[in-house]
Amino acid sequence: MDGLVDACKVPYVYKSFGCERYVDQHSLAEHSSRCAHAPCYYYECTPPFEGSPASLVHHLTTPSVNHYWPPAVNIKYETCYPFAVPESLEDHRRLLVTEEDGIVFLLAVGTGKACAGRRPVSVVCIRGNTADADTRPVYGCVLTVTASPKYEGTHATSITLTGTVPSCSILGNVDMEDAWYDFHPKMLHEDSKEVHLVIGITKSTVHH
Repeated sequence: MDGLVDACKVPYVYKSFGCERYVDQHSLAEHSSRCAHAPCYYYECTPPFEGSPASLVHHLTTPSVNHYWPPAVNIKYETCYPFAVPESLEDHRRLLVTEEDGIVFLLAVGTGKACAGRRPVSVVCIRGNTADADTRPVYGCVLTVTASPKYEGTHATSITLTGTVPSCSILGNVDMEDAWYDFHPKMLHEDSKEVHLVIGITKSTVHH
C-alpha cells in the first residue's frame, strides 16, 4: 500500500500559478524547492497578494488597484538605463521587467531616516522561490550614481558598483539595511532635486 501511495502522481500545489507537472507524492518537497512557478507574496495588500511574478507586476501596475505603482519599466540584459529619483519621494520603488524572459527586478530607494540623511539603494530579483540557487541563472547589476556638479572637485563625479542581485519572494521584505549603496544628500542635483542612477542587469550561466 505504501508503494502505491508513493507512486501516485498528483497535480502540483502550484498548478494555479502555471505549473503543469504531476509529481510523485514523495517528490513534492523536492519539487517545491525548485518549481519556477512558486508564487510571490505581497502582504501590504488586503487581502494579501499571492501569485506569479507576472501577475504581481499586473497587480501593482494596474491603475484600478489600490496598491498602484508606476508602470513597470521594460529592460534588456546588458543594457544600462537611467533613473531619476525625486527628492520628494520618501520611498521610491520601480519594477523592472526583462524583455527576454520576463524576469522581474525591483529598484528600491529608501527613506534614509535611519542613516543620518543618507538614502539606501537596493536592487533585488522578485521570484517565487529563492531556495534553488544551484539551478537558476545568476543575475548581476551595475549601479552608477552620478553626483551633482557642485559635489565634484573634491569628490568623484560618479560612483559605480557591481555585484550579484539577491532574490526576494516576499515584496516588502527587501533588506534596506544591507543595501548596495547609501548616497549622500550632497549628490542630489540641485536644479532638478533628483538623484540620478544608471542601472544595468546581467544574466550569467546556471550554477552547477
